[in-house]
Amino acid sequence: MTPPEIRKFLQRPLAGVVSTVRRDGAPHAVPVWFHFDDERINIWTSSERRWVRNLAADPRCSFTVQEQGKPFAAVTLRGTAEIATGGDWVAEEIRRIAGRYIDKRKIEEYIAGFPDLQTVVSIYPEKIVAWNKGY
Repeated sequence: MTPPEIRKFLQRPLAGVVSTVRRDGAPHAVPVWFHFDDERINIWTSSERRWVRNLAADPRCSFTVQEQGKPFAAVTLRGTAEIATGGDWVAEEIRRIAGRYIDKRKIEEYIAGFPDLQTVVSIYPEKIVAWNKGY
């Protein structure tokens, strides 16, 4: 995929999978909702989740998004993460992330149902690999 095709693909409301490194060196992968802002992948979560604590100890991670049907296009990337909790930017980004998956009229109600989720993890890609059709 070209960079514009990658951006367009990442704008689709597909779920992603973030993979982190556990303290014992083992991988840890979790499906997540996200928003790509043309610079980074932003993920709405809680700072207490295991994968977020893994990133606090080691910010290296990978992230994948893939179609579940033909042509099985996918984007994979690796990079480093930063963790932000609370504040105006986090609140706005949570709304952008939820807005990709939830009816816009129900965003506030949906977010209110998860008061413990006040963290956004941002992944800054260092390498991106993408393809238009799978194997």
